[in-house]
Amino acid sequence: MLFNRDPEKAAQKAEQKAQRKQQRQEAAAERAAQRDAVKAWRDAHPAEKTLNMAAMLKMWPSSTMGVTALGPVKGGSAEFVNAGAHKAWTATRLVAGVATMGASAAATGRKNKGAAVINVVFGNGAAQTYTVKPEPAYLKAANQYVTAFNALAAQLAEEDDTAGETSG
Repeated sequence: MLFNRDPEKAAQKAEQKAQRKQQRQEAAAERAAQRDAVKAWRDAHPAEKTLNMAAMLKMWPSSTMGVTALGPVKGGSAEFVNAGAHKAWTATRLVAGVATMGASAAATGRKNKGAAVINVVFGNGAAQTYTVKPEPAYLKAANQYVTAFNALAAQLAEEDDTAGETSG
């Protein structure tokens, strides 16, 4: 005999390999089921899609089925405080621009003025404040985030109210 194989060991290895394959298949099926559940939930709660799209621009907490890393959306609220956040020319930059015939003004650009923040209170009482860059894309995203957060919180609270009425 050139190859002396133990048939019992070979059968054991084949069985272990089959078990690992089955576990991978079960895990893949479970992940697919979770993805489908999240997709169905987001179809019923479109504000979460908007919230997550706005959260991608800045590191604001995204939500999965109404729960963020900092706490649940339900019972929470968000407010957008835009204290005149905008880009503006400062006096020194204007003078420098005139003195150099616009070359330094073009090089230095405009300076950020004002401040904008998002104040978020989650359903578990955790509160967080996020600063927002005074640029149109960020200000728009911040407004969308706050609107979507509040809409999702209201929808989840309303669903709880209607579920409580039907079961009680």
